[in-house]
Amino acid sequence: MKKSQALLSVLLLLALLLTTLAGCSTTSAPTTVATTTASPAGDSGQTEAGQPANLTVWAWDVALAQLQEAAATYTAQHPEVTFTFEDMGTDQIYSKLVTSLATGAGLPDIVALEGEQMSGFGNKFPGKFLDLGDVVETDKYLPIKISEATVNGKIIAFPWDAAPIALFYRTDLFEQAGIAAADLKTWDDFIVAGQKLQQATGVAMMPLATSTRDTLYRTMLSQLGSFYFDAEGKTQLNSVPSIQAMTMVKKIYDAGITVDYSGWDEYVQTVADEKVATIPEAVWMIGSIKDAAPQNAGNWGVMPLPGFGTESKGATNGGSVLAIPAVSANATAAKDFLKFAMTDEDSLINGFVNYGLYPSYIPAYQNEIFTQGDDYFGGQKIYEIFNTYGQTIPMVNYTQNFAEAMDMNKNSVAQILLEGADVTETMNAIQAEMQAKFGQ
Repeated sequence: MKKSQALLSVLLLLALLLTTLAGCSTTSAPTTVATTTASPAGDSGQTEAGQPANLTVWAWDVALAQLQEAAATYTAQHPEVTFTFEDMGTDQIYSKLVTSLATGAGLPDIVALEGEQMSGFGNKFPGKFLDLGDVVETDKYLPIKISEATVNGKIIAFPWDAAPIALFYRTDLFEQAGIAAADLKTWDDFIVAGQKLQQATGVAMMPLATSTRDTLYRTMLSQLGSFYFDAEGKTQLNSVPSIQAMTMVKKIYDAGITVDYSGWDEYVQTVADEKVATIPEAVWMIGSIKDAAPQNAGNWGVMPLPGFGTESKGATNGGSVLAIPAVSANATAAKDFLKFAMTDEDSLINGFVNYGLYPSYIPAYQNEIFTQGDDYFGGQKIYEIFNTYGQTIPMVNYTQNFAEAMDMNKNSVAQILLEGADVTETMNAIQAEMQAKFGQ
């Protein structure tokens, strides 16, 4: 969730640099120190399998750490390949990537991007990323991750970590209020339970941002099998599912069972201060809940998201992919390494256990780690829920306009929740605004 706040500024930078960098051939100097995985040195620029290659990798903190460990394993079998890792935050990666793609200079061999960003870069820079359709086995990854990696019909990235959403809930507060988690089948059930719980405990049911993001709306929209854009990239903010999702967000807000927040710190603080009984959030929230509220070990559980009275689909919030710039002189080695790192079970499980990177590679879910109980969550086998519902997240078309659409739509949320604007009228208005801006 934190990283998504950079989406809009990055894509605005894309547009600016594309108009100002024509003919420019310089790139900004790295601000981080590169590290190299030790193995016999070889000249870069060789693209044939088995030939010497040095792969430059751009990634951030935990993502870089997992790739470094995967590289150490890989070089044991491929000593001709060396690695230079550059540790950068997402903002720095995107800024450097925009400049380098525009000029054709200074690009890495492998770059990590948030999955939601891939379509924007792929559309703004067509043909600048390697087609990986020959090495990515689409049926072995979560469908939503294939969506993120696919631009204009081509797979231009390797799916990596996923972020399926479930409902985290305080088991002790539910018990105190006499609420059975299994009874929360629909969002209407959720509202009734929230009112009962708040009356019994004085605790709000969930955090809900009223003006800074539209995460709950997008979660519900995904459950209804829809998105901002249809398969052809046409805006559909005033569709029946969209209005249904936004109506439910308003209904939850109007029930008086939420607590507002603006940024990440306030979001996590609702857990630390025990202000909320549930959080509909992605699997990566597990670590944040544990860190924020160690005093509540054993009092949190996980259940499927409530739905809409029919068989609801899954939802996602976050995750990343790995891409190879088309100009890489080490494309063969880069592809081979990514295929290894993204399919080797030991490497993926290591990334999950040590860095919280939940794999999107479905065969990895057979590992026993995903069937073990978690003591913090009362011994519950929580990952079985994420594994199951992650595979029901519908494929979507992010288009190059996702970041701007998300930023524009948070204003719709604010108008509806804070100003009492009519849902249908507001969604018709944002539909017209986006159509005028995006051209469809």
